[in-house]
Amino acid sequence: MKRGTDMSKDRIESKYVSVDTDIEIHYWEKGEGDALIFIPGLTFSGEIFKAQIEYFSKSYRVISIDPRGQGLSTKTVHGNDYVTHGADLIKLMDALDARNPVLVGWSTGNLEVWSYLEQAGYDSLRGAVTIDMSPLPLSPDPAWWTEGTMDELSEAASRVLTKPDTAQGFWYEYLTEIMMQRKLSDDECEYLLDISRRTPFWIAHELFCNAIFSNYLEVAKTAAKKLPTLMFIAEHWADVAEPFCHEQFPETPTYVMGGHLMAYEYPEKFNARLEEFLHTL
Repeated sequence: MKRGTDMSKDRIESKYVSVDTDIEIHYWEKGEGDALIFIPGLTFSGEIFKAQIEYFSKSYRVISIDPRGQGLSTKTVHGNDYVTHGADLIKLMDALDARNPVLVGWSTGNLEVWSYLEQAGYDSLRGAVTIDMSPLPLSPDPAWWTEGTMDELSEAASRVLTKPDTAQGFWYEYLTEIMMQRKLSDDECEYLLDISRRTPFWIAHELFCNAIFSNYLEVAKTAAKKLPTLMFIAEHWADVAEPFCHEQFPETPTYVMGGHLMAYEYPEKFNARLEEFLHTL
């Protein structure tokens, strides 16, 4: 390669943008053109979408963010909620002049997608993709798709995620039993847990509590009517999640595959379905 040639197009760039006083959001970026923006779930970094960044950057300007409090973004005692995360996303996309954006949220990243739509409007996006989380994470109705029973979520919020050691045990169990379908090697398990540890336990606790009491059901219903949408669903709860989605927002197609961390574990299959959706826009 000739001296002075711009090498940034050949690698994923690590960058920051200011969204508030003393608050910087870190993001990963590669490619040019219309914006395809990935938002990770609770405690994770945009780094988890590396396979998607590499694949889709051939055709899109791919941006994968670390939400406030996660990854390499600013850790703060305020704003650890999904209304603020949605507002951060608006400011980030404005600052980056994201063109014809499509948002792809995973897990609690779905809440950021719906929060963004609620605040920025439904005509601000070309499409919205959500991965494996209900817009109503808590409900006493056992037929509804939620993050768990009232007792399970209460136990996690009030007793488990309140201390570093018990919180680490919770995320290890969730990673190895829910997120992934294959058995992880010790090195890969440590790599994924290391990403998760970049979010302090007290921020994770605050975000978890805000997430389970969030309600974006009406936003998801409206989004399904007003713009192209797609929901990925993990196999382990598809028998509940798919009927819920078809009843509540029937215009949104669903696609069942893998475990909760499907985009990381099965990138070829995930990318193919996402590419198919993008070609319809």
